[in-house]
Amino acid sequence: MARSPDASNRVRADRRNGPPGCRPTAGLARIFIILRATLVFARLAPEILMDQPRRRRASAALGPARVWHYARAALALITGVAFLVGGFAVFRVWSAVHTISPRAQPADLITLVHAQKDEPGSLAWKIKHEERINILLLGYGGPGHDGPYLTDSIMLLSIRPAMREAIMISLPRDLWVKIPALPRNGYLMGKLNNAYAIGTDHKNYPNVRSDWKTDTGGGDLAAATVSQVTGQPIDYWVGVDFKAFRDVVNALGGVRIDVPTALDDPYFPAGESTGRMHIRIAAGWQQFDGERALAYARSRETTSDFDRSRRQQLVMLAVRQRVLSLNAIPRMLSLLSALQDNVRTNLRPGDMQQLADLAGRIQDQDIHRVAIDTSNLLRSGYSSSGQYILQPLDPTYIALHRYVAMALPDRVTVAARVPFQLQDGSRRYWLPYGIGTPASIMTALLQPEGWTAMLGPASPRLLARTEIRDGSGGSAAATVAWLQGYFDGALVVTVPAPTSGPAVTVVLGSDFTLKTFPAPSRR
Repeated sequence: MARSPDASNRVRADRRNGPPGCRPTAGLARIFIILRATLVFARLAPEILMDQPRRRRASAALGPARVWHYARAALALITGVAFLVGGFAVFRVWSAVHTISPRAQPADLITLVHAQKDEPGSLAWKIKHEERINILLLGYGGPGHDGPYLTDSIMLLSIRPAMREAIMISLPRDLWVKIPALPRNGYLMGKLNNAYAIGTDHKNYPNVRSDWKTDTGGGDLAAATVSQVTGQPIDYWVGVDFKAFRDVVNALGGVRIDVPTALDDPYFPAGESTGRMHIRIAAGWQQFDGERALAYARSRETTSDFDRSRRQQLVMLAVRQRVLSLNAIPRMLSLLSALQDNVRTNLRPGDMQQLADLAGRIQDQDIHRVAIDTSNLLRSGYSSSGQYILQPLDPTYIALHRYVAMALPDRVTVAARVPFQLQDGSRRYWLPYGIGTPASIMTALLQPEGWTAMLGPASPRLLARTEIRDGSGGSAAATVAWLQGYFDGALVVTVPAPTSGPAVTVVLGSDFTLKTFPAPSRR
């Protein structure tokens, strides 16, 4: 669509001044006042010194008044230099912060040195009131890559501040979803990784809803789409391109990762769109620079998208560990330089500070990791246009919503480490060949949350309603209550303590299996 000259002028003005609502305010004006005062100090101090009559060099010849006069001039010079350096640093920090976070206001910089007000809806409010915080993390190629804004990495980071616990849930890019991109609640059908691109590329998607025609439209649309998929409100999002990822890792001096399985990929792309290179990464502790860490996170030709999701989680944890282990102040400007042109977020500066403080209080062992894929709640297929896609086994998404909603159970209950087993008690379900049974899938999903879950033998008796058989004598009451909530009002039956094995058993009845693993529609 051709742009009018007036529109072009407005665009150029917005680039200079920021988008409407983000233009220089009193906060930014103060920065410019500092810079002007700096120049005045720097100009006047030498004149004060040069205007003094020549005196004898011996310090004894100078009276106290003259010594003070020279000292005052020197202080003026030092102050001028300090204002110049400080003013430049503040301006540079503001410029970088506003580029990264288009919604930021100059006054937000104050929250970097003063406590953020805990206004309703703010991150400080959520932390104070122990509300769950959901942050969407997005990784994409960026300019110069094929499909520059298609998100290769889509990860939901969910935090419970009171428990100082978090879970990273990776979602596959090929998940076929409704993207709420169009006006009047209209949507586009597409892969999940298209949402950020549709909200970012206004030239190729000119008819999107006005909500997405902003500097943060890509992340906002991706967040709205992921919210539909997971059933969770997305509070914040961060989008990072490959260059920022490489530069941040390098600015941190590299990261160390305990590689669980060796990686050998002779087909990894050598350039932006052509060429191949062979990457080999041995198992065990390895040191990664930015380029190698990116290759480790992106490789999939000899493994799968799902293996890649798990590697991306390892890399994210390694970056976090490195940031927390360093004194970040000396590296601040190099980190800002790495981030400025290649990161976007709706987090404001005060939120970033609060989030960094919160992250520092969460231990590595309290960050759980899971990937939603074809080994649990999804199946593969093809769209009407022939694209390879993934779809939920439960087309209503209720099973996925329930899992994500309960993905951070009470830490005290989990820490009790009450063992329980899951058994198949129904044959009324549908699963792709070879991926297991309902009981094996649920066992694999609950273990990453910290539960001591194990797969038991199939029940000899088929059940219409799921049962929780409690032989703990009441000692596992909290665990049983959580299981009853997760399995949608399962019947709790008190039984004698078993002679061997777990005291608690969950037998999955057809009420659960038919809803979670239904047969695909024949439409």
